[in-house]
Amino acid sequence: MTTKMIALAGALVLSVSGFALAQNSGTTIVPQGQNAGSQNAQGQASQGQAAGGQNAAADSGGGSSAPAAAAPSGGNADTAAAAGGNAAEPAAPSADQSGGAQMAEAADPEKMKPDAHPSKDTATEGNTATEGDLGKYVDPAGNPTYIVGADGKADWYTWRGYKKYMANCMQCHGPDGLGSSFAPNLVDQLQDLSYYDFAGIIVSGQQNKWNPSGNSIMPAWGEDPNVMCSMDAIYIYLRARADGVVGRGEPKRIANNKPAQEEEYSCLGF
Repeated sequence: MTTKMIALAGALVLSVSGFALAQNSGTTIVPQGQNAGSQNAQGQASQGQAAGGQNAAADSGGGSSAPAAAAPSGGNADTAAAAGGNAAEPAAPSADQSGGAQMAEAADPEKMKPDAHPSKDTATEGNTATEGDLGKYVDPAGNPTYIVGADGKADWYTWRGYKKYMANCMQCHGPDGLGSSFAPNLVDQLQDLSYYDFAGIIVSGQQNKWNPSGNSIMPAWGEDPNVMCSMDAIYIYLRARADGVVGRGEPKRIANNKPAQEEEYSCLGF
């Protein structure tokens, strides 16, 4: 019995001594059921993170392994770059949504060259466009007119005029202003109608002028905001069609025109 106890005590002393030696030598003690490789990897990762934090705080001499230094609070982009950080790119300026300047620069005289049978205003005043209020263009006499870019795109009012024509006029005057059995071809009619003639007919209406033998009635739209708030745009679109500078179908617009759109909404009571 005494011999067994002496042997057990000796084994215990050897086990404790082995544990102490393992700690001092860096040997990993792995709990039962775990993998020694994963434990070593975790330990090395922790050591690497600690070393990385120390290297970031110290001057590394510009080594690629050192993380970029953060810009000082309140510092500008040059300060951040000097510290080794990447200066934030400035936000790109928003696109000009008012139309005006972009449209004027994009105007192409060849695209705006009227055909042999232009509208009355173009035949009388020409179609040289000058920008007016809210990006609306006018001819030398101050009548509303269009502008067409080098790529064939038209100004916002021409595009909007097409939209409003299709919503309010197409049912009688046909697609693209080409007329129908109910109402005349406005592309042809504008050869004899100035802007003020056109506006007077829109406001007051007209009866038996197109077909005197029949019952031709053009309603008066003077109190209808859906028409009156877009009358100039409709005229501009039809003038471009009469001059032959805008084809059939929806014109592509050069740019949006938020001030003009907001003006239309205000007129409509939105």
